[in-house]
Amino acid sequence: MGLSTEWVLPTEPSIVQIFAGESRLNPSPGHTTRDFPQEQPSHESHSQSLSQLPIERENVAEFGVLTLPILRVTEDHRNRLLQALGDSQTTISQSAFPSCHSLTRFVNGFFDGFYPHIPVVHLPTFRLEDTEPEIILSMAAIGAQYRHEHRKAVFLFYAAKSTLQRNTQERERKEMDRRLHSEDTSPSDPDRQAKQYRELMREARCALYLIAFATWQSELDIVREAFNLQSLLARCVRECQLVEPQEPQQDPPSWQSWIQQEMDRRLKLFSYCLLNLHCIAFSTPPVILSDEIQLRLPCSCFEWIAPSPEKWAKVYKSGNARQMYVQEALSHLMKGSKEPQLLNSQPVPSPLANYLLLHALIQRIMLVQQAFNPYTDEDHNLLNHQKETIRNALHTWTSQWQRAPESSLDPRNPNGPVTFTSTALLGLAYVRLALNIGSYKILGTRDPQEIANRLLQMPRLPAGPHLLPAILHATHALSIPVKLGVNYVARSHAFHSICGLEFAIFLSKWLFCISNCQKTRPLDEHESRLISWISDIVEEGRTSGDEDLWSRPTASSNCSYLAFAVVKLWARLIRGNEQWAILKVIGEGLDIYADTCEKRFVSTLFSDQ
Repeated sequence: MGLSTEWVLPTEPSIVQIFAGESRLNPSPGHTTRDFPQEQPSHESHSQSLSQLPIERENVAEFGVLTLPILRVTEDHRNRLLQALGDSQTTISQSAFPSCHSLTRFVNGFFDGFYPHIPVVHLPTFRLEDTEPEIILSMAAIGAQYRHEHRKAVFLFYAAKSTLQRNTQERERKEMDRRLHSEDTSPSDPDRQAKQYRELMREARCALYLIAFATWQSELDIVREAFNLQSLLARCVRECQLVEPQEPQQDPPSWQSWIQQEMDRRLKLFSYCLLNLHCIAFSTPPVILSDEIQLRLPCSCFEWIAPSPEKWAKVYKSGNARQMYVQEALSHLMKGSKEPQLLNSQPVPSPLANYLLLHALIQRIMLVQQAFNPYTDEDHNLLNHQKETIRNALHTWTSQWQRAPESSLDPRNPNGPVTFTSTALLGLAYVRLALNIGSYKILGTRDPQEIANRLLQMPRLPAGPHLLPAILHATHALSIPVKLGVNYVARSHAFHSICGLEFAIFLSKWLFCISNCQKTRPLDEHESRLISWISDIVEEGRTSGDEDLWSRPTASSNCSYLAFAVVKLWARLIRGNEQWAILKVIGEGLDIYADTCEKRFVSTLFSDQ
């Protein structure tokens, strides 16, 4: 199932040879960019073969990969949580509060399910005794969701939120009293500043976890809490400074001071990413702009998981240059196509660094589309220029992703799923460049029927070679879970489901467009190869499992059939993960859309007979 090694997309650099040589279909001769009209002039560096994005790499680490802890919540831990709830005037009986066994299960569920996607806790040194009650409660809420105990998860969510609100109000009251009664108008002393900083970071961490929990629920009152907490999270990280001084390379700090600095940095950066994910999923304005972030990028996996000061120092001193600052790295991405030597002269980016930079590029895409919507004819050239600039930056990002030794296409990657999620976000970036899906506000509702209606009301895509990079990425994104097994992935990985929704929509609309084009002209070489690949993927996905997902079609390469079949596959993948309620809603909405398209397809077949 794959593409010819000679196949080249117009104005597109090498992406990756996916499943090279596996296609059961008749091979086609090589096709070059000269055969296809180009939307924009392309740089020479972009006229390469399709061979660049995911090439699997060996995991390299002297002390192995990340080992998750097995934590135990004791009676003392539980009593401390109850005391915190009492202090926040939350009325609850001791018998109604989850037992030590339940809390143990939930905290470990947090690390098993959530932590690999947002690694902002330093596991080798994490201790429940040193963790604030509201943070343990918010972690337990997420963990309960991953253990499929939604009722207790909601209870713990509100308990954590109540404790957070009480702490925030108490901190603000004390600060107000100090200002009213103090005659000292000089800046705060260092000790007070340090204490206030730690309190704000504590609030930011709890808010981050609560937003991550509430965002993907189906109950509207809980979802509203996610948006209500946005401003608190943004204010906390801003007051703690989204800026780091640009210092020259110095002797290694102590392990403990490095851990605290890196945890704070990651918390701020992942706060930006989560808030940006809100913009992507719900088409809301950005709460934090990428231009605000003047922090250094996150460190490598091997530094982060080092289990002792000695092994950390060995990695830290091993000649690895420190990560760049966010703005410096973004500048290099934007210039990379014109100055490729910049990439080779810079530190190898960590997976988290690549993930963050991709969020910044996607935010730029959304801001550009908002600025030029609706646009005049004069704006059209400016919009195309901006898109070409971002497309070149995505090309450079792809090369950079490949340099990271931890990069992998496998969602089971023992170094964590962030690199896999990044490739899904890369595909989403290409889709957003081709179509402003966000403007349709598909997830502005939690009603599956309304989601389906909004999808049906979206217009079909116009044909054109500029869509092919996005189509290739959307097809590739579906091929990975199909290759691994639809049922396995459906029950294992949820964090790239928002990307899957957009891939399903985009592929479906494009296939309907191609179906119409077939009535007036033959398909070109590129379109034929993509449809052959999509047909193979759909058939493999349809038959994966003990029972076929639907009956065998009479014409497996019919574009109208494929248009609803790819949606059925994505619906199965997304709906199969029951940890987050919104995924069930999205899956049901896609199923309704696919069923409606299938009925129209069948009625068309009968009317043509």
